[in-house]
Amino acid sequence: MINIKEICPENSESCYKLDLKSMKLWNQNQWKNELEKDHVTAIGVYSNNSILGVCVFHKMYDEAEIRYLSIHPSHKRRGLGKKLIYKIIKECKNENIKKIFLEVSLKNEHALNFYDNFGFETIRVRKKYYKDGSDAILKEKKC
Repeated sequence: MINIKEICPENSESCYKLDLKSMKLWNQNQWKNELEKDHVTAIGVYSNNSILGVCVFHKMYDEAEIRYLSIHPSHKRRGLGKKLIYKIIKECKNENIKKIFLEVSLKNEHALNFYDNFGFETIRVRKKYYKDGSDAILKEKKC
């Protein structure tokens, strides 16, 4: 059975292990620190007690920024990312957040299409932003 619930700092190791299999963005200490911040919300997709997907976003006044969203590679294309995005959008609306921002590599066509399908619009491009020389695409969704 699939559950979506908030992730607490005690689950930082599980988030780190998922990250190692997907984006390899943060080390274990960075995960712990991120999940302990007051303005950070982390939501996970669970099957039994295993984390299959994670979304981390920062809330600042009436705006939010998605800082991380990943699904375990063996569970992609099953609608789990959609479940996370729907949950985030609903939570942001409930908290009167007006805009949600995110950043994604121009090379990540799957993610670009995914976010476009939820109404995220490109608002800016950061040329050669990433180490590999790719551009960062900044996107926004109005709630």
